[in-house]
Amino acid sequence: MKEVVKIENVSFNYHNRAVFKDFNLSIQEGDFLCVLGESGSGKSTLLGLILGLLKPSLGSVKIFNETLSNNAFLRQKIGYIAQGNSLFSHLNALQNMTFCLNLQGINKEAAQKEAKALALKMGLDESLMDKFPNELSGGQAQRVGIIRGIIHKPELILLDEPFSALDSFNRKNLQDLIKEIHQNSHATFIMVTHDESEAQKLATKTLEIKALK
Repeated sequence: MKEVVKIENVSFNYHNRAVFKDFNLSIQEGDFLCVLGESGSGKSTLLGLILGLLKPSLGSVKIFNETLSNNAFLRQKIGYIAQGNSLFSHLNALQNMTFCLNLQGINKEAAQKEAKALALKMGLDESLMDKFPNELSGGQAQRVGIIRGIIHKPELILLDEPFSALDSFNRKNLQDLIKEIHQNSHATFIMVTHDESEAQKLATKTLEIKALK
């Protein structure tokens, strides 16, 4: 089994407070890791370290056995779905959804066809495609963000409480869709959640992070 993420002896401080100390983690291809823990324990910080947005004070973080910093090719293998509305405000819903495919040079018509097919699966009406983020509800914007994060079929998908803005009906539907994508691909998922039942439904592995004292 191929190792996708390897974190070795990582320490990280935030405002002089230790968030991680000598932290180690190995994630294999095809894993669905749910990261649980109280607010402030370091769950989102872990995603930031994996994405290369945060730098450890000690230790190393490798993705596909490489360091992520300034590695544009490696970044294309990663999808990130943030908590809340993280859409590009100057792009409409369809442009947001096809953003990563455009970066890869995918034909515009093919990209839009793929985006609309995913939007239909997620219960987004075609009339929303021309809407800008400030014209979408929280749940609609969250679903557009999920599509943007998975449409280019990344090998590693990071999700930071992706269903937090959704009602129970749409939450269940999207959980089912994410589970289907995981089961039908070799992609590796790392998802932050507060919801233990969600973790039980989706995860192949769980990790509970506790704040250091």
